[in-house]
Amino acid sequence: MNDEFSDFQQVQSSDPSYCQSWEACAKQYYQSSITHDRHLFEDEGESRGYADDATWILTSSFVIFTMQSGFGMLEAGSCSPGFEVNIMMKNIVDVVFTALTYYLVGYGISFGKPSTSFMGKGSFPADGGYEEVQSGILYSQYIFQLSFAATSTTIVSGCVAMRLKFFVYVLYSLIAVIFYSFVAHWVFDPNGWLRQMGAHDFAGGSSVHVFGGINGLVATLFLGPRTGRFNGTRPISDFFPSSPSSQCLGLLALWWGWIGFNCGSSFGITDDRWVVAIRCAVTTVNSTVGGGVTSIIYSLWRTRGRLVIPDHVINGILGSLVAITPACASTHTFDAFPIGAVGALVALATNTLLCHRRIDDPVGAIGVHAGSGTWGLLSVGLFADSELPGIDIMGGLFRGGGFKLLGLQALTIVCTVGWALMWSTAFFYLVGIALSGDWKDPRKGLRVDLEEEIRGADWVLHGVMDDQAYNAALDSGEEEASSSSDNFSENERRVSLTRKSDMYARSNLRGQAFFANLDKIVNSSHDEDSSSPCDPVGEQRQNSSQNGSNMVARSLFLGNFDDLMENKEKNERASSDNGGGDGKCDDVEDLEIGLGRSSPCESNPGSAAESPVSVRIQERGREVDTTHRPRMNSATSRRGILGMSPVVNHSHARAEMMRRTRRASVGERSLQIYR
Repeated sequence: MNDEFSDFQQVQSSDPSYCQSWEACAKQYYQSSITHDRHLFEDEGESRGYADDATWILTSSFVIFTMQSGFGMLEAGSCSPGFEVNIMMKNIVDVVFTALTYYLVGYGISFGKPSTSFMGKGSFPADGGYEEVQSGILYSQYIFQLSFAATSTTIVSGCVAMRLKFFVYVLYSLIAVIFYSFVAHWVFDPNGWLRQMGAHDFAGGSSVHVFGGINGLVATLFLGPRTGRFNGTRPISDFFPSSPSSQCLGLLALWWGWIGFNCGSSFGITDDRWVVAIRCAVTTVNSTVGGGVTSIIYSLWRTRGRLVIPDHVINGILGSLVAITPACASTHTFDAFPIGAVGALVALATNTLLCHRRIDDPVGAIGVHAGSGTWGLLSVGLFADSELPGIDIMGGLFRGGGFKLLGLQALTIVCTVGWALMWSTAFFYLVGIALSGDWKDPRKGLRVDLEEEIRGADWVLHGVMDDQAYNAALDSGEEEASSSSDNFSENERRVSLTRKSDMYARSNLRGQAFFANLDKIVNSSHDEDSSSPCDPVGEQRQNSSQNGSNMVARSLFLGNFDDLMENKEKNERASSDNGGGDGKCDDVEDLEIGLGRSSPCESNPGSAAESPVSVRIQERGREVDTTHRPRMNSATSRRGILGMSPVVNHSHARAEMMRRTRRASVGERSLQIYR
């Protein structure tokens, strides 16, 4: 304060008429100082203001790149077991190959100087040279826009999960960013023709979300649904999300990244841009509040007040985030609530419609990005306020601006959708026929082999050991043990090897209560009088598949103990009163005993809840009565069959079932139902 007062005295002594009061003089002094600083920043190359802006942009870019991990966790949790590593690898190659192409040509198309209204014509590659300030500006803009390009590319990985060939996806990552760059130039660059007309897309609703969502839709149509998804040839448990907890973690990572996504689009914090950045943060959070509440209500309505489905809440909140993306800087904070609520409904309704139309999107990315992105662009034309500080935009329809801005936003949607349809259709068709050699069937060249789709790309493509590979290794060990112990009987050897494995120690016989719960899990939430192809959580209803999945899960349970069942059959079937009855009882006796229930051939069937299951086995020449009491625990086996709910691990254990059920008649019958 003393220094400021001395400055005032110096000014007043040199020119007494300069100002008449301390307050007026101080105000004039500081205004001139700020004007002088701005002049230095903009015209004389002063680096301090640029450094502040660059630090903000870099920090936002780092946060946005964390969205790749969020996409990976969300997609891996939404897909079937056996594809988790494959999904994460696709998110890795997104960054690698997108960065390569964007550095060489993409940035120059988007923001290169000089430029036309259609594309940029400079900065090939994106190198700033030796100029201090200009190179810093170019590099900060490049790294930020690269994070946008990678996000747009990775949207497709969720839509094509478990079907698209890995190297086709690598080629897509290389080429898609080129066509993304054109749309980014149109809406972001000052010379872009849509921006010059007055269209507004603050943080990538068109170039990132609508463009990526339409690409995903085209890819899904070319690939077709997952095998058995809609025709009932596979149980619905094969298509349940493998890890809802991973889905929720992915949402939280995306949520965090989205704040950097929207706030960082202010491209700095100097002047009044810091006001815009903070307003974007508040509108983004408020939008998720509206979308989250709406999605919870929607889930309760679809399940008649019984459940809050994670898929509904996750996709609803993501839809609200996409919807506020183009409008976060141009709308009031209270407008974000209805924008987010409608965005959530659009995402959920679009995904439900796609399911009924038998368009298979495992993650729900089409509804979230294409559907909610379209609504977000239109919401700018409705809610934009031209008087908000820090933003240059015409007023929307609800702010007295008429229909002009709304029409420009609709034009942006049409151009983005048309551009995406044009290039993606040509890409997937040409690549498909090039790999298949059949111009009538491009799908053959795009889809993975049936073995990879059923067993999982983690083992087939990436060499990550799955259940079948583990079983093969165990069988190999059994053969070695057989050759080294000639005086050891076959049954004794098998029981001994099984006991030595960690699976045997953790997988005891469960009682009837376990399979009663299993029946509820597989068949719950399905009304018998409904004919809809999709249930409230978006999964297919097939009564025949449900019955088959019950039998398959039970045969899987018996498959773990087929060695014990073979010995039990020799020792107990002969002594059973009804063991020599008709063939029907012989076929199902093992099944009933394995479930912890008495055989249907007995006169007084018992219950596993009332009596334990007794199994007699031969151990080193003597008969042992091993009593397994029913118990419920969450211990997981090495093979992942009984650790969690069988409907979650069923896809991983399918290969185990197909190998073991061939050894018994009941297994063969189960396999026929499954097929």
